[in-house]
Amino acid sequence: MIYENDLNEILPRLKGPLRAILDAELASGNEMVEVSTRWPMPVVNIWLKDPLTDDSRNWLEEYVDKENGAMLAAKC
Repeated sequence: MIYENDLNEILPRLKGPLRAILDAELASGNEMVEVSTRWPMPVVNIWLKDPLTDDSRNWLEEYVDKENGAMLAAKC
């Protein structure tokens, strides 16, 4: 479950290329299932319902931005 605080306080922390990937995933019909902080990355973590569509081979399970402490991943 995603709470209002998750969307208002945590989600805006996702910036740059990861935000662009998230926006593309949402536009293609993928859904966020979890928004959190602290683990595995300290600033923002977004889990999606389906595999990432940006990788047509479905090999990629996550994108990590270590510099900004962010992760975008498919829920497995």
